[in-house]
Amino acid sequence: MLTGRVNQPQVAEQIIASGQADACGMTRAMICDPDMASKAESGLLDNIRACIGCNQACIGHFHRGYAISCIQHPETGRELLYGERHSTDNPRKILVIGGGPGGMKAAAVAAQRGHQVTLYEKNKTLGGQVLLAQRLPGREEFGGIVSNLAREMELAGVNVITGVEVTAEKVAQLAADEVILATGATPFLPPIEGAEDAHVVTAWQVLTGEVNVGASVVVADWRCDWVGLGLAEKLARDGCQVRLAVNGTMAGESIQQYVRTNWTGTLHKLGVEIIPYSRLYGVDADTVYLQHTASGEAVLCEGVDTLVTALGHEPETALEDALQDYDGEVHVVGDCLGPRTVEEAVLEGLKAGVAV
Repeated sequence: MLTGRVNQPQVAEQIIASGQADACGMTRAMICDPDMASKAESGLLDNIRACIGCNQACIGHFHRGYAISCIQHPETGRELLYGERHSTDNPRKILVIGGGPGGMKAAAVAAQRGHQVTLYEKNKTLGGQVLLAQRLPGREEFGGIVSNLAREMELAGVNVITGVEVTAEKVAQLAADEVILATGATPFLPPIEGAEDAHVVTAWQVLTGEVNVGASVVVADWRCDWVGLGLAEKLARDGCQVRLAVNGTMAGESIQQYVRTNWTGTLHKLGVEIIPYSRLYGVDADTVYLQHTASGEAVLCEGVDTLVTALGHEPETALEDALQDYDGEVHVVGDCLGPRTVEEAVLEGLKAGVAV
């Protein structure tokens, strides 16, 4: 029997047909889509929600003592609350603004319940920050959440409009009964002493290729998550000398231990120096100044060409603020409510889709 990253029935069929195994076991794949077997039996392979192997809400929850779930399918583990999709007795016109995972989930669920749903995304492509995440080494599969949620919206009959930014005036013009805001967040960049004399760029700018990065880099990682780890690996593979300064006890402290351990092992092989207990304090032309969070003493990184900041995000609330006088009900989900992870965004999208 073969198990591990077999996330589609056709993959299992190929393995068995080749003689490599007599049977295939799938655990995370079935947590992600409990209806996989019935969909496969009916020939609806394109409708299967493929596991993206993030480990966040399945084994990650288990290790923390929480009920097992899935970031793509938060109904798993919450079946008594959300296991059945009840049709609405009062179909309404629902406007979803923001095509990241939270907005996509909200739109799909609301449409499944019988509402007339239109989703607007200001960019030409759906996905939000997932489009950045999948650019990191080893995170390509993470982008599958966008394909899966887009398929859910398609099957539910959501009207998707991309490349259009929605304003408060546009909301009034569209005359929706209820609005779900999923406008996301932007990189948080606090005042950094000496930044005017240094080369300081954000994680987003590095991932989109907007900036050049020097040969010696310090990544200041406030959240201790996959962003800092991924940036460090990417820059090291690009040929940079990388120091990863994390404001925690270890790099990847906030993510699932299997993912963290594998990634830190990769960084060790690439020669990345990890500096724990490090708060960003300041910078000048060639030095990054850190403060040890336990001792309070200075930690200096000298000979630095570029400081890359991964200091979290701040919510994008401009549209929410502009809709204070809107007559209809406004629901807020995901990072525009409070910057966190895809898991919270999709769960809140589910709750909003059920609530409208």
